[in-house]
Amino acid sequence: MVRLSIDRLSSLHDRLIKQFSSCSVDELRIQYHPDLSPLGWHLAHIAFIEQYWLREAVLGDNSRTADLHQYYFPEMIDKSERGKLPGITDFSKLKNNFSDAENLSFDLLSSQQKHPLLENDYIAWFLLQHGQQHLETMQMALYQKALKTESATNLMTKKFNALEPVSPAASFAEGIYEVGSSDVLACDNEQPVHEVRLSTFQIAEKPVSNAEYLGFMQAAGYQYESFWNRAGWQWITDSKIRAPEYWLDDVSGNWCALSKEGFSDIDPDAAVSGLSWYEADAFARYAGYRLPHEHEWEAAMKADPALMHTTGKVWEWCANTFFPYEGFRAFPYERYSSPWFDDDHYMLKGRSPYSGESVSQPSFRNFYQPEKRHVFAGLRLARDA
Repeated sequence: MVRLSIDRLSSLHDRLIKQFSSCSVDELRIQYHPDLSPLGWHLAHIAFIEQYWLREAVLGDNSRTADLHQYYFPEMIDKSERGKLPGITDFSKLKNNFSDAENLSFDLLSSQQKHPLLENDYIAWFLLQHGQQHLETMQMALYQKALKTESATNLMTKKFNALEPVSPAASFAEGIYEVGSSDVLACDNEQPVHEVRLSTFQIAEKPVSNAEYLGFMQAAGYQYESFWNRAGWQWITDSKIRAPEYWLDDVSGNWCALSKEGFSDIDPDAAVSGLSWYEADAFARYAGYRLPHEHEWEAAMKADPALMHTTGKVWEWCANTFFPYEGFRAFPYERYSSPWFDDDHYMLKGRSPYSGESVSQPSFRNFYQPEKRHVFAGLRLARDA
């Protein structure tokens, strides 16, 4: 298990170096979205966090990290200032730090040293998950870069037809279901494992497609107040948004999709992505259904492996806000979950094509504020049965 966790951490490091070492200094320093840090800061932050937990937290040695707290602990530096830091474009230093972290992780996990972070190889899996989450966030930044630099002026894309919403069809009986996880990859907010009682419900067999979402748009979904809750209607009125984050209309008025590679035709059958919670909730109201509670989503995926195989296309918004399970204990640090139990962050389940395998378990809990659309997020419909 030690070798497996270190190999995966090494593979993550290799991918980060391979994907971003060709970026220009400007590309590494520019902040492409107010909610996203510059690419170079993410890289330096990943390396710092590895050194911090391995050396400072486990070994009690802060000689390499003490002076860097102010730059790489997110709560200590504003995102708008992060692109100005001198060390965020130094790939030679980054490679050395990554190599050191891999070697030190192996040495610590192979030793007889006792420390809570070393139990069950936790430190390596924790650092892998942290790095993979930042890698996904960096893909969001690349999408935002494309929004600012790509043009659809001369693009002619294929028109596709709208579809009616597909009714939720996977049924689950009233009963007691287990939620949460005790796996070494489980975050503090996934614990402790406990049971919940759910009423009978049905959930869709796949996420809402682009063609289904086009139906909402063609039904003037962005103009009908009745589809929106009060906060969502205020948000849509102020923002003037009329399509998912990564949709643009071309010269003929057809919709095209943007990725970090540029514009392309929209696949009508693919899961719609780039939605806020407000938009997901409005679509569910338009369809005559609702968003699932996260417990319904998790229970369904654990009970039916075939359903779980339909995830991985988008993060899927759920109806409820982020909350602590009874018996919650912050670990290994306070600020991963606790500050966001504020009734202003909504749950997302599943994962996107850019998510690492470390967040692929059905118990994983992602969370964002309801207006955020840069996330690779869509929805899956549910209803009472």
